[in-house]
Amino acid sequence: MRGPIAVISAHACPFSEVGGAENGGMSVYIREVTARLAARGVPSVIYTRKEDAGAPGHVDLPEGCSLVHVQAGPSQPLDKDALFYHMPEFYREVARHARASDTSFELVQSHYWLSAWAGRRLGRLWGVPWVHMAHTQARVKDRDRPPGAAREADHRIAVELETVRNCNRVLASTAAEVEDLAFMYGAERDCVSVVAPGVDLERFRPVDAGPLRAELGIDAGEQVLLFTGRLERLKGVETLLRALAAIVAGEPGRRLRLLVLGEDSGNGAHESEGGERARLAALAAELGIDGRVDFLGKVAHDRLPAFYSLADVCAVPSYSESFGLVALEAQACGTPVVASRVGGLRQIVLDNITGYTIPDHDPAAYAASIRRILDDGELRATLGAAGRRLAESYSWDATADRLLAVYEDTREYYDQASESLLG
Repeated sequence: MRGPIAVISAHACPFSEVGGAENGGMSVYIREVTARLAARGVPSVIYTRKEDAGAPGHVDLPEGCSLVHVQAGPSQPLDKDALFYHMPEFYREVARHARASDTSFELVQSHYWLSAWAGRRLGRLWGVPWVHMAHTQARVKDRDRPPGAAREADHRIAVELETVRNCNRVLASTAAEVEDLAFMYGAERDCVSVVAPGVDLERFRPVDAGPLRAELGIDAGEQVLLFTGRLERLKGVETLLRALAAIVAGEPGRRLRLLVLGEDSGNGAHESEGGERARLAALAAELGIDGRVDFLGKVAHDRLPAFYSLADVCAVPSYSESFGLVALEAQACGTPVVASRVGGLRQIVLDNITGYTIPDHDPAAYAASIRRILDDGELRATLGAAGRRLAESYSWDATADRLLAVYEDTREYYDQASESLLG
């Protein structure tokens, strides 16, 4: 690669706090990968929509990278479906910025379906290849969604189909995602490259959780179950609450607490009156476990290692999960994981080795696996140590190396195809 990359993250600023309404694993991915690509001599200009009136238009980042807040619609958070209708303005403003700053890009990398709409058009405008990473897919989410979860918009599916047909290269996190792209969107497998996300192994490692335990008022003998992620029905926290209730019903004297980290997503805010957090809090009260559940809201990403290290078990009960970064981070911290047997979680959580995967959303099955880990300290330590070893094979440096190779291959193929067309 000879020049910078245009990274499009229209709906969520990658440098906003993870765990907020729309900021999760995708934001972590963009931050980590752009930093490591820049260290390899390939800087990025990251374009995101300005949703905070006080945000600066341009932010310089290390290693020659920059972040540009693009004015597209009002400077406030917008529902993703409403934001779609501001994408033409977003596209024009990105093009204007590049022209005004006299920036020539080697490649466009878009993240998520909203960004794909702009990414396709920017690639054509600049005459450069366009690479896209979906992170989640509407048809997969609709296939797996639980009762009460919002359906994905028809125009999202239309954009995703357009993306698969026209993108120069599609990135997938796992082999399972390749199959979903092929069977549900008609993607050609030779146009899809698997680039697994990674984990910061220096940051995410077992740490002393004593100060956090004291801060939260959790007694030394009390066990901790952890959930972290955006709150919406697709994330399956209801299953976890019912599993906790089943454990407590069988052993009322068990000292066990559930920590729930994260805020309502856009879907979560609209799927239930008052939002998903309010629905879950009401359910916890109905189940008689509200005194054992703490909803802690958004937590800074750099504090997560202490929470993972505090937890005896991290639960990821999602109905759909393209990769499962939370599970990987937890295992890097030596914490066993109990997760749904869906998507990338089947690759990240190894049954009877780093934790357990559950083939359905039966609270009793979750309760049995969680209880098994809680009751056996030696098993817990063995699973945790294996989880750390597995995480060590998923570094962000490896992700960046693989991604750079895909970029270079895509650029070379694009140049050859262009020369062929020109005769």
